[in-house]
Amino acid sequence: MKPEHVVSIILVAVALLVVVAFLIAIIVELRRTYIRLITILGAVGETIEKTNDLESVVGGIAADLAYGQSALSEAVDRLEQRLGGGSTSNGASTPEPTPEPPPNRGDVFTNY
Repeated sequence: MKPEHVVSIILVAVALLVVVAFLIAIIVELRRTYIRLITILGAVGETIEKTNDLESVVGGIAADLAYGQSALSEAVDRLEQRLGGGSTSNGASTPEPTPEPPPNRGDVFTNY
C-alpha cells in the first residue's frame, strides 16, 4: 500500500471518531434534557392537581365582589337622589364631548 492510502485511511478513521464523539455527546445531552423535562412535567402535574379546587374559591370571591359592587352602586344612587346632582344612575358624571383631532397633513412626519 502506498503511504498516501495509509494516511487517507487514518484521516478517515480520525474523522469518523470525531463524528462518533460528537454524536455520543449529543445523545448524553438529550438524555439529560429528557430527564429534566420529566421532572418539570411531574411538578406541573402536581401544581394542576393542587389548583383544581381554586375555581370554587375564585367563584366565591367574584360573587362577593359583585355583591359589593351592587351595594356601592346603590349607595351612590341614594346619595345622588339626596343631593339632586347631575350624574347618571350608576354614579358616573355625564360625559363631556371629546374634541375632534386635528386633520392629518401629508407633508408633516410624525412618530405616531
